[in-house]
Amino acid sequence: MRINTEVENSSSARDLSHAETLKKFGLFFQKMGELDLAVSVYSRVLDLGADSPELRYNFGAARLKQIRPTEALEHFKAAARREPSAHGIHLGMANSHQLLGDITAAEACLKQELLVNPEAADAAVNLGWILEEQNRVPEALMEYRKALYYEPNHPNLRWNHGLACLMLGDFAKGWRDYEFRWKARQKKKPEFNAPEWSGDPLEGRSLLLHTEQGFGDSIMFLRFARQLARARNRVSLQCQPQLKRLFKGVPELDTVLAPGETLPKFDVHAPLMSLPKLLKLQRETDHHSPPYISPVDSPSKLPGYKPGYKHIAVTWTSAPHSEITEKKSVPYSLFRNIFDTPGCQFYSVQINADATAVADMNQRSNVHDLRDHISDFADTAAILSQADLVISVDTATAHLAGALGRPAWTLLPHAADWRWRLHRNDTPWYPTMRLFRQSRANQWDDVMEEIQHCLLNYGAALRTSELAGGVVEATAAS
Repeated sequence: MRINTEVENSSSARDLSHAETLKKFGLFFQKMGELDLAVSVYSRVLDLGADSPELRYNFGAARLKQIRPTEALEHFKAAARREPSAHGIHLGMANSHQLLGDITAAEACLKQELLVNPEAADAAVNLGWILEEQNRVPEALMEYRKALYYEPNHPNLRWNHGLACLMLGDFAKGWRDYEFRWKARQKKKPEFNAPEWSGDPLEGRSLLLHTEQGFGDSIMFLRFARQLARARNRVSLQCQPQLKRLFKGVPELDTVLAPGETLPKFDVHAPLMSLPKLLKLQRETDHHSPPYISPVDSPSKLPGYKPGYKHIAVTWTSAPHSEITEKKSVPYSLFRNIFDTPGCQFYSVQINADATAVADMNQRSNVHDLRDHISDFADTAAILSQADLVISVDTATAHLAGALGRPAWTLLPHAADWRWRLHRNDTPWYPTMRLFRQSRANQWDDVMEEIQHCLLNYGAALRTSELAGGVVEATAAS
């Protein structure tokens, strides 16, 4: 049935003699997702002079879903003036402020929401996120713990609490609550015809591990699979097809296969990213240190190789279609400035480089676009193993460089992922890696200036050593 958008002129509307019935109509439309109709009805109710905190809250919520934060904020504020202790109103104001980019105002509103409604788990989750985006992780952790008193099994609270604990080095609580990632992300665990491993001694039982998240996560956590296999356990790994050939080069693993391929016989299974909890990891150093991956192909010289030059592999953008791609990526127009560094040959392993970047690289004699040389991560590993240095944003390339034990400079956003901890320029996960962090959110200029400065000194130091007849093994701390 087609719904008439001219609500006040429809036969149904003419039969509605008072505003309370119209309010119910508006709420019905809102629940059905007919937001334009709901807004039309709410406007009519206001015209009739039947204002109320409930109406204003619903009106604000409808405008918020329409991504109209300015109008939404007006209605939430009107509701708060009439009933400042009502649950949800300050949360709505906070969400409006967030969409408008006013994080300070959003934080204040969330704190007010939790003051009038301490059990508001969604407000605590949002407040924690805002604090973490400002690197105020201890404060975020406190908010999560206060909220967990009321909602001890709230998936998003537990998962965010776990991530904050990992960021601060509390691995016991961190890995425990990291297991809530499945419910928090509303993702179902893979099912197999065998029980899930509980972490007890395998004692001859065979174990199937399976990946679940991004390529970088799989590369980082592979160290734990190898650690298990080195203890004379029979371990197989199901991984993304793009990683299969590379991971097959790990000699301790019994079988490496992609999803959809015939499974080997196994007694128990576990997600790869649950291994730190199952192995009771207490520190970043409680694992097999890099290098724990080797190139599977015999390395050949890089295209355009020039003796006496520094050969540097680069990526500047994160995986596409990710909700944090923009946050982690450096605009090519800014990143390309490092290509002007003398004495360097650059090799792009950015397989999703856009047309503008490709055209610019093709005009530079010292930049080589290697997309056509890469079909999987085994190809990427062969290239990185021949580079003197890898410069990358926080993506799989950085993890692969670290796992190979190659010198790497990793560019991080202001509020970085849990694995990079807080305020460090090194990481125990990858001893040959140096971290370069934004000093302000969404500002890469100072990071790229520091990279250029370090790159000039890096190249000069190596050239001086070579002229003196020395042999230098570059390190990430150079």
